[in-house]
Formats: sequence, structure tokens, C-alpha cells
Amino acid sequence: MSRKVPKKPQNLVSRRALLTGTLAGTALALTACTTSPRNAASASPTASPSATEVPRTLRLAAPAPPSGLDPAITGDNESFRVSRQIYETLVSIDANTGSPIAGLAESWTQSQDGLTYTFTLRQGVKFHDGTEMDAESVVANFNRWATLPTALSNDSSQGFTDVFHHTENIPTLPTEKDLQLNLDDGQEATERDVAAQQQRLEQLAALTPVFEQDLFTGKTTAGSASYFGSVAATSKYLVTLTLRRRLPSLIDALSLPGMAIAAPSALTGGPASNPAQSLMKTPMGTGPYRFVSHKDHNVRLEIFDDYWNRGRLDANTNHPQVAIISSVPSPYNRENAMSADEIDGFDLVSVDIMRDLVRSAKLVVQRDPFSVLYLGMDHRNKWLAKREFRQAIAYAVDTGQLASKLFIQGTKSAASILPPALSVPEPEARYNHDQNAAQKLLEQVGYAGEEIEFAYPLRVSRNYLPLPERVFAQLSEDLAKVGIRVRPRPIAWTDGYVDTVRSDDFTGLHLLGYSGGYRSEDDFLSGILSNKAHEFGYSSALLDSQILAARSLDPGEARTAAYASILQTLNFDLPLLPLVFPISALAFNPNVSFYPSSPMLNECYADIQMSNSPAVSS
Repeated sequence: MSRKVPKKPQNLVSRRALLTGTLAGTALALTACTTSPRNAASASPTASPSATEVPRTLRLAAPAPPSGLDPAITGDNESFRVSRQIYETLVSIDANTGSPIAGLAESWTQSQDGLTYTFTLRQGVKFHDGTEMDAESVVANFNRWATLPTALSNDSSQGFTDVFHHTENIPTLPTEKDLQLNLDDGQEATERDVAAQQQRLEQLAALTPVFEQDLFTGKTTAGSASYFGSVAATSKYLVTLTLRRRLPSLIDALSLPGMAIAAPSALTGGPASNPAQSLMKTPMGTGPYRFVSHKDHNVRLEIFDDYWNRGRLDANTNHPQVAIISSVPSPYNRENAMSADEIDGFDLVSVDIMRDLVRSAKLVVQRDPFSVLYLGMDHRNKWLAKREFRQAIAYAVDTGQLASKLFIQGTKSAASILPPALSVPEPEARYNHDQNAAQKLLEQVGYAGEEIEFAYPLRVSRNYLPLPERVFAQLSEDLAKVGIRVRPRPIAWTDGYVDTVRSDDFTGLHLLGYSGGYRSEDDFLSGILSNKAHEFGYSSALLDSQILAARSLDPGEARTAAYASILQTLNFDLPLLPLVFPISALAFNPNVSFYPSSPMLNECYADIQMSNSPAVSS
């Protein structure tokens, strides 16, 4: 059924609550601070404000709180966007090109066989506890990541576990028999199915000689397919990292927020299950902002006086000196709070308030699409286990209408989980909207209108899903038009939505998405599929083998072709239906003149240009 656009509710956030840091709710996470070589020179510290001076204060409303403050064991962008103000990584990202640049490592070299990397660290970098960053501190972080208990590593995303695939094992190639089509009695294979099966057999033939070799070298402390070999401090400012197999995307991957370097003093002292437990409440990094408090669902950050890159701060004398990030789940309440000058800006503008913002001359900053929204289809469900039923869903959903009605202009429908920016061709046999085709497939499998549980999140906006309830309503309407009945399962985001849909207890349809952290196909595949057995009830020896083979290929035609084949496998198996590549946006009052938007959420507060709102100065 369709739903009307809801009226904007009354603003429920008081000005006093925001300014005093007592707003109940959730807290925005802010991402990746990029250090630029041109600003790396030392300079005299910026003058501290006098006792009577009000520091430049950024008040930002976000849709959800950080799930945790330790980036090594968290997996959501809200957490990363806070932690990336506080922490830094060995490699950073160029804000204009997205290419890797010097971070805490000022340079690096790679051996000819691609298995050894040597990083030269910056000197004079201090952690927020006053201790110096050196090679031993970097090694301490790697050793901690490599020995994380399973209970913690499972919560990690865009960090060590995903970069090095540390807990994975080498897959076993399927046989030709494993790839045969499974047809019900009396069912005949379509031309599309026959072509897909031939394609799968060709993919298997191409993989066979690859898996006849010794894929990995050296010992492993974890899974047989772990790329991590060893790490050592070869001098005070030199770190040597050894791999067990080539990983051409490694340098880019080291910029991920989960690879942030924490102060060694915070890595010990806790229980055996998590010696670095203090980082969950008191993050300790080298970034331009130090953590002050996370109280009443508000995060407060302040400029770190001993930040090593003073040139960067001096080059932008209008950067925020204080940041207060509060949570306002409703996009309409976020807009009302900004109109009332209770906040300076907010993240995740919804399509239906974009026009109001433009008319009122607000600064609207858009991000290019580098995320994907998808519809998960659990293969353990009686009906979703049938490929024809999943195909019927794919034909029933009108992704073009979804993109145009409920997302910011420029959002495109998706035929794969890899954004166009990665330049991997879409599968040729895409599922264009076709209600007749959907109904024929439903008749073929004997579907008689049984309900399918459909989960969607409440009280949250995500950059890939700004209006969850309305997206659910639109998809439900599309499915109803071909005769598929759904049973709504709304779950509050903060009540464990992600854990629920990725558990063995839920076996229906669900909405979820993924935001890329660096320019890599493997980042999306790992981020979405690493938990595929629990989230989608899906396993594929062919897919696992394809992904492993593709990771060690250098950029070029062979690598692009390998990932195109992976997309074809996913298109055939359909554990999920890609929906859209969303454009997200932020909005600000006139006192904010520049915000460094990034498709990869590489947005550091030190680069914001602003003045204080009259509400703060008065």
C-alpha cells in the first residue's frame, strides 16, 4: 500500500538542551580526517581563545548514535565518523581524488613480489595522552587486531579482519556436478538458465589452474586464507609488514577507519576478553580533535592543542574548535532544529525537504554515490529458497521509480552491488521491471499468497536509506501488485536491527545497505557478503573461489573481468537484490560556509569553514 508524505512534526528539541549538551537521543558519527602533504609543515600553535572568548562551536545533528567508540571493533558509519576525528591511519585519502596519500606514515615501499611493505613513520606525532607515536606503537595495534577474540572481531567492519580476511579459510572449488541446475519435476530450463549454467562452467574452468597452485606462503595464526604474515618495528620509525599473498589494494585499505592507530597505553589494562576496553568509552588517538565526553547521547570534541599538523589548522583559521554532535532521528525534526538555529547543520537530508532548504537559502552539500541499498532475500525461507521466486521479486520491484520518488535527484537504480565509480560492467541479464514475468514465475512455483516477513528499520536515517518506512511501503506496494504478500517487521535501529536481520532467527526479506570506505571492489563484496550465511542463508563455493582469485589481480582488464564474473554469479544466485546507488546530502545554516563532503565519508571537521551562530555567541 502507498503512504502519503508525512507532515513535518513539531520540533521536539529545545535550544537549551542542544547548547548545554543534555539532548537525549543519538549521536552522529563523523568520518575520515585527511591529512594533506602541503599542510604537513610545522607551524606555531594557533592562539587559544581567551577566557571570555566563545570558541567556534559546530553543533551538528545526526540521525543515530555511535554504536561504540573503538573503531577496531565497530561496524557503523556513525561510530567511524566520530572516531575518524579522533584517530588517524597510516595512509590517508586525498579529499579531491580519493587516492591514497601520506597519513601517519609519510612514505612506504613495496617489495618486487608484493609481499613486504616498509612504512616510514612521521616523527613528532603525539597521542592525546602525550606519548609519542613510533613503530612499536603501530606494531602494538597490529598485534592487538590479529589476536582479537572472535566475539570482538565479528563486530569489526572496515578494519583488520576485513582487510586481511584474517579468519577466512581457503575455499574448495565446486565440481561441475555442484553447478548443475536444480529443476523441479516437469520443469524445463529457460534459455537464460542454460546460458547462465554454461557461464558458470566456464568460470570454474578458469579457476581450476589458479587453485592448483600454492595460494599462500608462510605460517598463519588464524584462517588458512589470512593475508597477514607478520609485522615488526625494524627501527624507531620504520614498520615492516609481511603478507602471505599479494594484496594490491592494501595501501588503499589501510586508510579505512577501522585501521586507526590507538595509543598503546589504552591497549592494556582491561579484562582478558578485551584488554583495550577503555577505548570503548575513552578513545585515544592522534587526530586533530580529542575526545571530551559522551554524555546524555551527545559527543563533545575539542581541538587537540598538540596536534602534529599545525600547518593544516593554521591554513584554515575558521575551523571548529569545539564540536557537539547530537542525535535527532527524524529528518523533519533535524530541519526544524536548524531553522530555529538550535543547530548549525544536519546530515542526511530527505528528498521531500530538499526544496524547502533550497528556497530558504541554506547550504546543501551533496555526496556523490558510493553506497548501495539492497533487499536481502534469505534462502532459508520456504519461498525465498526458490530461485524463481527470488527472480519474481526482482522483476516486481521498480527500482527506477524507487530512485526518483524517495531519493535525492541523481540517485540511480542499481543492477549490481558495485557502484558505477568502480567501472565494473553490470551483468548483461539484468532484471528490468516486468510484472507479467514476475506473475508467470510465481505461478510456476505454485505460490498461493503466503505471507513473507519483511523487516525494515525504524527511527533512523542512513546515507543509503534516508526514509526507511517509505521505502518499505513502496517495495511492499510493488510486490503486492504481482500477488506477493508481506508481513511488516519494523525494528528500531537502536534495538538491534542489524543484528536481527543478520541472525539465524530471521529468514525473510530485509532492507540494508553498505557504504564504501575506499575504492575497491573487495571492500563492497567483503562488507556485504562476509556474513552471508547468516544474513542471506547463502553459501557458494564458486563465489568464494572467484573472490579469492580476484583479490590478488592488479588493476586492469583481467581484474575488471574477474569482478564482472563475480557479479554474474550473484545475479544468478540472487541472495540480495540491489536497489539504488543513493546520493546523500547535508544542510547548514549560513554561519557554515564550507563543508568537505566525500563519497567515502572522508569528512574531517578541521577542514570545515565556519563562524559561530548568534545563538552561541550571544
